Parts: sequence; C-alpha cells; structure tokens
Amino acid sequence: MSTASKGKILIIEDDASFRRVYHDMLETAGYNVLVADNGEMGWDLAKTEKPNLIILDLVLPGLHGFEVLKNIRGDKETMDIPVLITTALGEQADIKKGIELGATDYMVKGFFTPREILAKIRSVFTQAEMRKSVVSYKLSVKEGRADAAKLQSDIGMTNLFTCPQCHEELLLDLIPDYTRTDSHWFLSHFVCPKCQRAF
Repeated sequence: MSTASKGKILIIEDDASFRRVYHDMLETAGYNVLVADNGEMGWDLAKTEKPNLIILDLVLPGLHGFEVLKNIRGDKETMDIPVLITTALGEQADIKKGIELGATDYMVKGFFTPREILAKIRSVFTQAEMRKSVVSYKLSVKEGRADAAKLQSDIGMTNLFTCPQCHEELLLDLIPDYTRTDSHWFLSHFVCPKCQRAF
C-alpha cells in the first residue's frame, strides 16, 4: 500500500518533541504527514491541503487552537475534516470546550502509547468513512414548541435558531451513531442550510 493511500494527516503542534514523535510514527505507519508549528500555518495548511485528519494542539502561539478549530468548522471546505485535539493531563475544561466546538475526539499528551494513538486514528478514519454513506436527518426546531425556548436559552442562541452569518433558520442535524449498539443513538448539531456552517 502506498503512503498516500492511507490518507493525509496534518499535525498542528508547537512542541518540537511531540511533533517529531507524531510525524515519525505516522509516516512509518504509511500516512502522508504534514506539520505546522503554529496556529496560522496550521489553518493555512488545512485550507490548502484539505487533509483527511488533523491532530490539533490547543495551546499554540499566535492563533490559539480553539480559534483554529472554529475556523475549520466554520469553513464549508474544511468543516467535515475530523479533528483530534491534544491536551496536557488535567485540562478537562479545554477538552470539554474542544468537543463543544466540534472536535471529533481527543488525546492526552504522553498518556497514550504509539499503538493506542494509531488505533485511535484508525478509528477516526473508519468513523469518517462510515459517515460518508450515512443518511442524516435534518429537522426544524420551531420556536414555542415544547422545550425549544429552553434549548435556545441553554445553548446560548441569542437570535432564535438562526445563523448569525446568513440569518437562515438553523436545522437540527441528526447523524446515526453506529458505535452504539443499545437501541438508536444519534450525534447532533445545528447546521445552516445556506452556508452549511455547523453550531
């Protein structure tokens, strides 16, 4: 199998030692690896190269990892790229915020063995491939029905359920979660039908 056939992975990491470890491990495993040591370079590479997966450190010089993640999820050309965030041990608040901003999964630096990291990456790739063939369900959430007002308040939507950029009514996008086998489960987020931005 050729290097390119396994997929292209972008590593956005300012720590040279972690960057080298990830790069060498993934390249040896047969992936095409790109690296960036700051947020601006990482975002530029994400836009131009459109990798199959991004490994994103949250604490970066210049453009912070959260901002990079927001940019990735807010651009229709990069919004579907899986993003695996990396954090230091104990940064649970950062992990929570990263997942809320659309990160696919996370890793704690130095906590996973190379074999476990590769297994996690393969799992992310597998889930991404599955989603390509999955039919999602887009539902309108009407103001005034049942708990719509409370949901709007709890998630901080200040302009009803509308896109702040396009002013279109947001749809609730439900994607079947096939990792759960106990009945029907869905991953969900709001999406603008016009600009395709996810919230």
